[in-house]
Order: sequence, then C-alpha cells, then structure tokens
Amino acid sequence: MKKHLSVVAILSLATLNAGEFHALGGQNIAMGGAGVASARGSLASYYNPALLATKKGVDVSFGVGIGVRDNNLGEQIDNLSNSNLTDAIDNIANNAPNSGTNRQEDRDTILESQNTLKSISDKNGIDVMPTAHLGVQYDNFSMGIYVSSDITASVNVDKERVGFGVKNGDLYFNYDPKNDAYTLTDRANYESTSMEYALNNKKTTVIAKGLLLTEVPVSYAQTFSFPQGELSVGGSLKFMSGITYTQTLDIDSEDTDTLDENKKDSTNMGIDLGLLFQPTELSKLQIGLVAKNLNSPSFDTANGADIKVAPQVRTGLLYSLNDDVDIASDVDLTTNETLINGFDTQMLGGGVDYHPVSWFALRGGLMQNLANSNDGLVYTAGMALGFEKFQLDISGQMSSNEGSYGGDNMPKYSRVNVALVSQW
Repeated sequence: MKKHLSVVAILSLATLNAGEFHALGGQNIAMGGAGVASARGSLASYYNPALLATKKGVDVSFGVGIGVRDNNLGEQIDNLSNSNLTDAIDNIANNAPNSGTNRQEDRDTILESQNTLKSISDKNGIDVMPTAHLGVQYDNFSMGIYVSSDITASVNVDKERVGFGVKNGDLYFNYDPKNDAYTLTDRANYESTSMEYALNNKKTTVIAKGLLLTEVPVSYAQTFSFPQGELSVGGSLKFMSGITYTQTLDIDSEDTDTLDENKKDSTNMGIDLGLLFQPTELSKLQIGLVAKNLNSPSFDTANGADIKVAPQVRTGLLYSLNDDVDIASDVDLTTNETLINGFDTQMLGGGVDYHPVSWFALRGGLMQNLANSNDGLVYTAGMALGFEKFQLDISGQMSSNEGSYGGDNMPKYSRVNVALVSQW
C-alpha cells in the first residue's frame, strides 16, 4: 500500500488537469481571485484582454504558484498508506482454512481497511494545481505564456465488494477478522463480495487524469467612447499546448514505468473575448465581462478520447474609493467541470487593495465555490513590496474547511503564489 501511495505522489507531479478558472498573479489571488475588471498590465490578457486599453506603457510580470485541494480523500488515503493491506491479505489467504492462526495485526488491518474503503465518497479526489505565467504588455498589445493546471488522483471503490473473502488454491473462503474464523464458500460468492477479488481484478482502482494547459496569447484592445461611458473591447488569439494523462491503476500497483506511455501531447488554438465598461456617471466604477475558450479547444489522450476545455464566462467589478483603495469582485457565470468526477467550480470572490505608496500594497479578500461546499469560505491575502519598476508580490489562499492528513488538520484548499512585476 505504501508503494501504491508513491505512485499517487508521482502522478501528482506528472499529471495535470485544467478545468476551473485558475487565479494567476499576486494581486488577483490576494483579492479573492478577482481580475476581470481589475487585472492590469501583462495579466490583463489572461483575465480580460479588454483591460489592455486602460493602461499604457510597458508591464512585465513573472510568477509561479501551486494549489492543493482535498475532496473527500486525504484522510482515507492517509489511513490506507499507513496500513499493510497487501501483506495482510496474503497472510490471511495463505493461512486458510486454519481458523485461529492469524496475527491480531493483520486482522486489525483488514477491519480498518474495510471501514476506510466503505467511507470513501463516490465523488473524491486529490487535486494539485501548479501555475506559472510570464507576460509582457506594451500599450494596447500583450503577449504571454500562461500555464494553468490541475493534478487529479481519485479512488474508485466497488462498494459491493468490500467483504473479506480469500482464495487458496482452488478453494474459496469467507473470513471473519473479528473472530479469526474461515467459512468455506464458492467462487460466485467470492467474486461478488470479496475485497481481494475487487483489488486483483481492477474493480477497486486509482484513477489518474490530467491536463497541463499552456496558453500563448497575442492580445489587443481598443476603447470606444459613447455618451453613456467608455467601452473597451479586447480579444486574444491563443496557441494552446495540452499534455494529457489518463490511467487506471491497481490500488497496490508498483508499476511506475507506464506513466510516459499514458501521456499525450497535442496542440490547438483558442479564442478569448472581453469587454470593459466605465460609466460616465460613475467614473470610479468599471464593469468587466470575459468569455474564455469560446471555440471549446480539445486535446488528445492516450486512450483515444478527448479532454475538452469548455468555455468559461466570468464578470467582475472594480470600484476605486480613492487613489489608495480599490475594491474588486468576480463571479463565474458558468459552472466549470474539473477532472475530479462530480466536482465543479463556480467561484464568487472579491477583495480590497490598499496601496498608500508606490512601493507598497496590502491586499485581502474572500471567495467561495458556489457549485461545491467542499472548500468552505476561502480567505485570501497578500502584499507587494519594492519599487515601481521592480516589485515582489506574495499572496496566498486558505479555506475555512479542514481535513486530516498525517494526524494533522490541514485546509481542504490552499494556494500560494510568488511573482515579480516590473512597470515602465
């Protein structure tokens, strides 16, 4: 079992998935993920290309980050990783039909593993979400490299086969770990109820899926003036590279050599369109709308299926209280599927940016997934420090809901990001 968990760890580094609208950049992550009306400079082409028309000059930014989400699986994986289920099954099968011969340690392992498998929700997964970006803006134009990704590993449990039956030679036995007693049974009963049969025949498995999505957009925006206000229109044409991974693994698999065989590289093009409106009567207010991946680009997988990146639509607001304080918020207008079965995202978030001087900014915010309550309320915060032409931006997010792993309580969702920003 411990070797199985090492497989999951490798998957977490090698297989990626993009499904939700990932937050990039220190300012936006710290402000509840908001950016459709508030992102500036080189990140405008990611959040809303129409924002490129609102800021002139040169802006360069580079950032890396990582997020982790536990959806009904972390504690169970921890319990299984600390057991010796494979050895216990082998020992008990080899001792059949001699009742009263098994170690208490093996009997306890069977009982605990049965309870763990029964407790795993049908909708489960561990999600690792690395991100990175490098963007350059020059006046109304922008180019960049944006990497948004998820890593998913889920456990599929055959709930009909969590009893404990074993096979020894040509004979089949039901085993009672509480009383250390064997009862002779038949093949049909063994195959329909046994956890050992489910594990050996891929009825209970680990499912790994992912997509590493790299976007290289060329973006442009233009502003049009009307009596009611100014309307900026922007668009991005994106070259997109997708590295997909799909594989079903035995719970106790020790084979890590097939990872490369289940990867698939493919490319596609994507289209983003954005709008930004600043009313004449409310000059401190900006209203943004963006539609990403309008053409639903898809990417090949090694098993012949496609992973599609569905369109994402989001709207946002920015209100500048004064020269020092901005308030921003975003909400997804679409429900975004992820590669964890049954887990969708529809984020609502916002925050405050306090920048009293050019070399310092302090930010905070909140966000919540309207489509799934797993994460709970997510707290966000960050700060920027440096000079106008070179700033270090640090930000993070942490959920209010906690799970258990390794005996410690940990947030069900968390994210950190570090970025460097230069403006000219």
